[in-house]
Amino acid sequence: MPKIRERPSLPSRFVLRHILPAVVTDPHYWKMAPGQLRRYLGACRPERDVHVSQVALRCTEACDLRCASCGQWGENGWLLDKLRRGESLDSLSWETAQRVIEETKRDRPFYYVWGGEPTLWKPLLPFFEALGRDHLLGSIVTNCHSLEPLIEPLIDTGGLAAVLISLDGWDADSQNLIRAPAGSGKSDNFERTMRCVDRIEAYKRARGLRFPLVIPLTVISNLNHMHLAEIHELVRERTQFHPYYYGWFIPEERAREHERVFEERFGYAPRNHTGYIKSVFNEVDPAVTAQEVRAVFRASDGYPSIPSFFPDIHSESDIRRYYEDHRWTAGYSHCYSIYCSAEISPDGRVTPCRDYQDYTCGNVNEQSFYEIWNGAAFKAFRQQMEKGLMPVCARCCGLQGL
Repeated sequence: MPKIRERPSLPSRFVLRHILPAVVTDPHYWKMAPGQLRRYLGACRPERDVHVSQVALRCTEACDLRCASCGQWGENGWLLDKLRRGESLDSLSWETAQRVIEETKRDRPFYYVWGGEPTLWKPLLPFFEALGRDHLLGSIVTNCHSLEPLIEPLIDTGGLAAVLISLDGWDADSQNLIRAPAGSGKSDNFERTMRCVDRIEAYKRARGLRFPLVIPLTVISNLNHMHLAEIHELVRERTQFHPYYYGWFIPEERAREHERVFEERFGYAPRNHTGYIKSVFNEVDPAVTAQEVRAVFRASDGYPSIPSFFPDIHSESDIRRYYEDHRWTAGYSHCYSIYCSAEISPDGRVTPCRDYQDYTCGNVNEQSFYEIWNGAAFKAFRQQMEKGLMPVCARCCGLQGL
């Protein structure tokens, strides 16, 4: 049984091996340390104004892949519903992104750029150039399908600290099946992903750089839970950190319960949570998965890439409980991300939650960032969350730490 975790944290091996050496040797990185320490050590009082430690920009809704594990474009993805309703996809404007940087840089937060697929966002390179000019840092979360031409220019900005790469397959056939293209035709996502990993590491070596860190992200599912060690073996020599996720999902009955709880707390019904009702996790074998977890750690011995599991559970019994008992939070009893991270949607809305973006605190096209971040709506959400987690929270990556 995992212990109750007061706060999520990164593995100490990863911090000691890859984070601290850069922080202590380069002012560009240690200047960011106070903001990130606040993320793990800051007080959580819903009535108080707080500094922001992370600004997450969901820069575009567009994506060139259709992955079953995705809450936006997967099996019941809420962006699929948006298209069916005849609505157009949103993209964050460059003017808005610039203003967000100018307004928030006083806190030196980390800028987490995701989507959709951020490499389809036209201002991506100018955004990181702006970060670099102000000695700020950020990351992108990418499927690598359109990343390759941008690698060197992004690294040269000096603002890119990490590239988080989707890797769910153990070979070309599996990756190209799990990470299927949006249109018809054969995918070559595995080949593109491996080329990007190699190209980033080669450019870093040529320039004598520690950053950006290369971080493959693996979502454990029906299709790959028996191949987790093989996936790690693909990247253990040429990446720095390898998180595995047991998956974001909610069963039908918990979705209905969430609707009731959300409406009681906030006065209206949520909608986007239905994208996380998925069958892609229904057949994960806990015994096989636990064996693979152990195999991953054995395979990592002596290699630079540090594996980690979110939530931090390893035994067959805990893994079984994760998939079968959705009321169990794996020891994570409190949401800290709402005190450190703001989520900005492509239309400018600011929400407190990365995965379940039904509660809006304001819009940066209409208000300043800090009017929203320390405003009445955000504080009201924090106060409600002090009463306890909502039904959807049990499988949220923000709750678990990354």
